[in-house]
Amino acid sequence: MLIKFTASPSPDDSMPEAVTDLLETAGGRFYASESTESDFFLSIAQELDRTGKLLILVLPEETSFSGLRDHLIIWTDSSGIPVRMEPQLNSELLADSLWENPVLRQQTVLELINFFKPDVVLQIVPEAQCCTDITEFWSEYGSDNDLTVALYTPPVETNNFRGWGVFTGLGVQSRLLEGMDIQGFFATVRLISRVNWENTGSGYPAMQAFYKMETE
Repeated sequence: MLIKFTASPSPDDSMPEAVTDLLETAGGRFYASESTESDFFLSIAQELDRTGKLLILVLPEETSFSGLRDHLIIWTDSSGIPVRMEPQLNSELLADSLWENPVLRQQTVLELINFFKPDVVLQIVPEAQCCTDITEFWSEYGSDNDLTVALYTPPVETNNFRGWGVFTGLGVQSRLLEGMDIQGFFATVRLISRVNWENTGSGYPAMQAFYKMETE
């Protein structure tokens, strides 16, 4: 799963240090580099679609996306409440009461994962102030549901905010990551999503975040 938090109106300066003591959670601030975010979130969604993976996407209502498969796409307003979805489902899981609270929304997404069985989930979360609580949720429930979750807030050059990236869940070693830039974070997302990260110009994966496998 990939979760992007918007950095406005005020980034959370306590992250990622606030969550690196959680179970199976590693994170770090992005160090300054010439690389920028560009439009990674949508580009990785399109890349995953081209490889045939089935997706759940939770997107702001003004964001457009179409794919080759019948992905479950939920568009939300600025409060995180669903305003439309494709394909249309008559689901009680889309009730406003299950989406208006950012953390309860993650429980709802988890129930949709267990029902829809996607390969990858991508969310844009408008409530940047809730990133610690949302990370804690996935630290508790990620591994039990065979999930590795990558969460990030991109840098904001205008106020010298470096941004940060966190990994939690299956296979993650609890630690503070040093020397990770945003392109290295993106390369790691590609790696755990099982798409090519090499020769993409997207840096080198932050492998120190993960336990070494016996086969390595």
